[in-house]
Amino acid sequence: MSNGGVRIEDGGTRWVMWGDVDAAVQVHAEPALIESLQGLTEPVWIDLADVTFMDSGGLRLLYQAAASGEGAPVLVNTPQRIRDLLEVSGVLSLFTLAT
Repeated sequence: MSNGGVRIEDGGTRWVMWGDVDAAVQVHAEPALIESLQGLTEPVWIDLADVTFMDSGGLRLLYQAAASGEGAPVLVNTPQRIRDLLEVSGVLSLFTLAT
């Protein structure tokens, strides 16, 4: 069992991720996250302040938000290690980084 997760807030326009966002979190959370993107007319905001670890499962969840077509997802409180992961993965340009 993973020690992380994702909470959907504000009618799907805000995701709050925490802990180890890994493949176990992805399998559990992905259906609800994809559903939360349906019908949105604005980019989703994703708070990463409490993320301690992210692997390809977490990247896949972020990519789902980027692929929704409603503008670049806004990443809030992004730890440097997550910025580095996005950059090394070649997907940083898909997101807007908020300070």
